[in-house]
Amino acid sequence: MLEGLGIAPVEEQVYVALVTRAATDARELADRTGLPEPDVERALSELELKGLVTAHPGQRRGLRAAPPDISLNLMALQRMDDVRKAQLAIAQLAQSYHGDGLPGGTTESIEVVEGSAAIAERYSQIQRATRKEIRTLAGGPVVAVPATANTAQREALRAGVRYRVVYDRATLDLESQDTPLLLEEWAALGEEMRVAVDVPLKMVISDGRLALVIPRELPPGDPTALVLRTRPLLDALRWIFDRIWESALPVPAALALASGGPLTADDRHLLSLLLAGYTDQAIATQQGVSLRTVQRRVRRLLALAGAQSRLQLGWQAARRNWI
Repeated sequence: MLEGLGIAPVEEQVYVALVTRAATDARELADRTGLPEPDVERALSELELKGLVTAHPGQRRGLRAAPPDISLNLMALQRMDDVRKAQLAIAQLAQSYHGDGLPGGTTESIEVVEGSAAIAERYSQIQRATRKEIRTLAGGPVVAVPATANTAQREALRAGVRYRVVYDRATLDLESQDTPLLLEEWAALGEEMRVAVDVPLKMVISDGRLALVIPRELPPGDPTALVLRTRPLLDALRWIFDRIWESALPVPAALALASGGPLTADDRHLLSLLLAGYTDQAIATQQGVSLRTVQRRVRRLLALAGAQSRLQLGWQAARRNWI
């Protein structure tokens, strides 16, 4: 899914079709994608403004996609740069705060929590006080509460609190027999989970009203956490979470990728049709199966590739020599 890069779903569908094969005009793309021609024309205009499509009127196959490994990577790098700038701003604010020598380590909007036991207790309190949603970045090693001992999360999930968690790939042992069982338990309780590379910090945002933040790199001695309530900082932290969440892979896809075998001949044929721009309905008609069967097989391919969209599936398929 490329919405995190500012590309709308219809634009993505048109771009995917052009990545697989150039086109002569919007009418041809409308036939290939099943989209209304006016929607295709608007998508082409937007893609051209973003530098993702080049148009050469009058030429056969005059509509061409810009190379995804260059153009999309540049867009992704810009978003990553924005995240790093936000991280730097947070670090500078934290440094300024600690340098002020405020008595007792607390103010009305910032609370300092020192030591693993105190952090574990505060984390538990925050979870039990949450009414709607917890958003978590699980970066770096365990500091206060192992996942197996997080009873407050189990209680909150059973009470209907929504949990969205991004785990750091480096600290999530997908080869361990215990990890899939624990993840299955959280998923059964309702946790929505994804995996990202190099999650920058530990963070818990409760209902958008406060955040518990622990730096990834901790100095020697007892760990320190900050509980933040100021609106600008919360807005920045929510923005960081949303960007990482959008780019992360679902955990079931990561587990499937770790255990999945090679593609069958039917898988490869389906993949070739998808990359040629065929719709699910067109594939179902050609192969004489139901639309639901095609969609189930597509979901399996996405899981095996660790992809969130069909465009990502194409890249992963090329990288893994599936095509």
